[in-house]
Amino acid sequence: MRSNIARQAIYNSEQKVIAYELLFREGCCDSFPCIESDFATDSVLNDLFCETTGGVTRVSDGLPCFVNFCYDSLIQGKALNYPAEELVIEVLEDCVADAELYKALEDLRSHGYQIAFDDFIPSSDWLPFLRLADYVKIDFRAQTLTQISQFVSKYRKRFDFKLLAEKIETDEEYHAALEMGFDLFQGYQLSKPERIFFSNVA
Repeated sequence: MRSNIARQAIYNSEQKVIAYELLFREGCCDSFPCIESDFATDSVLNDLFCETTGGVTRVSDGLPCFVNFCYDSLIQGKALNYPAEELVIEVLEDCVADAELYKALEDLRSHGYQIAFDDFIPSSDWLPFLRLADYVKIDFRAQTLTQISQFVSKYRKRFDFKLLAEKIETDEEYHAALEMGFDLFQGYQLSKPERIFFSNVA
């Protein structure tokens, strides 16, 4: 049975898969459909932690899963219903960077969850959140290499997070990210998302 999940591998500098980002897919569509983000998050989590389908072992081979969370899902603390050791909370870039979100992320970290900031672009609103980051994901399609390099030079040593280069689509981008000191890599140059199928549904 086809699930509502596609997974895209996340690699370290030795090109070893260390985690997967889980992406919502619906029906035969292999792109994100036009639906509410919180519905997509709920669907991915339900498939991921469903015991009858093999759960994390089947979906990610037991590796950590990066899952997108919208603002409302974070404020409501939905992640607290799932095991922290198997889940990385990915904060979507369209979340409102306010005090309520900051407090919610602090609470998640206090319960052992790791936090990733998706498509991070420096701004006065978001920079204070860097102290909560375990991972900062930089979209290589959204910024120039010069802008990315400036961010790395300015903030990498000030905070304790891993840098994840996402949407890496060329060999040149991959080697540029390596030279800048990125820790992790994701994108079509390395692997495309793959749909997950469940065969042991009760």
